[in-house]
Amino acid sequence: MSNKNFDIVNFEGFVDQFMGNPTKSFEFKQSPIQIYSLNIAFSFIKVPIPLFRTDYNFLLLFLDGGGEQQVDNDLIKLQANDVLFIREGHLNAIKSILPSTDGYYIYIDSLLLSQIFPDKAVLNRFTFNPKHAISKLEMDWLCQCCQLLINHKNNFSASEQTEVSLLKAIVIKLAETWPNSLSKSNRQSEISMRFKELLYENYMRNRDVKFYADLLAISENYLNRCVKQVTNKAPKQHINEVVIYNSKVLLQDLSKDIAQIAFQLNFSDASYFGRLFKQITNLTPSQYRILLKQDLSDHVQESS
Repeated sequence: MSNKNFDIVNFEGFVDQFMGNPTKSFEFKQSPIQIYSLNIAFSFIKVPIPLFRTDYNFLLLFLDGGGEQQVDNDLIKLQANDVLFIREGHLNAIKSILPSTDGYYIYIDSLLLSQIFPDKAVLNRFTFNPKHAISKLEMDWLCQCCQLLINHKNNFSASEQTEVSLLKAIVIKLAETWPNSLSKSNRQSEISMRFKELLYENYMRNRDVKFYADLLAISENYLNRCVKQVTNKAPKQHINEVVIYNSKVLLQDLSKDIAQIAFQLNFSDASYFGRLFKQITNLTPSQYRILLKQDLSDHVQESS
């Protein structure tokens, strides 16, 4: 689902850019599945972290603590017994981390997604419903799987397939906790999720609702009805929001003027980009940059 038109942060880049010196409490590993304790997050992740997009997927399991994290255009409050899944290519920003935060962070290479989520519909439900609140008992069960995964990775003869199986068990357990409204799919919800998946893959190239209807082999009117019924938003509104919220990543590059960014986003008219940005965010691109600079200045002062 990655879109290479935007700068994308890989996991090693995240460690370099957004973490202090974690010393031996954190050892970066290069493998398709990685697991780390969340108990170092408060000490070593330099919040707030601005919007960024990754070329990997990750799962956060909160035994304790929590904080606030933005996922695409939603600000999500996290607490004990919450699970958060963020898929490759989606926007996220860490707003705050509570000192008591503990649990697990699981890195998942995109090449393994089809093995861990053999049912594409389940993957889409995780993608577009990223937060899951579960019971303490269910969290304890998931954490036992995480500990098995850690023990397995400490075995030099460990096989990747065993790790994939443990992650599949975590996914299946989480899916079992879903409310009926999420676990029981219907044609309208499946079309809506598939539309949003296609949108993330194609929004830089095509913003025409008919384009997505054609890809789904349905009429434009039917796509409008399905998406509006499931999300209370029309497809065109989703398209505009995805474009504008992703534009915030580009606006963080202060070396480019707003007209250059509008052009990079395939807007033929920079003033139209500005009007659309304000319509969706209640700020002009220039006002957003002023706030961004202020946040950066405040963060530098707090860190010094």
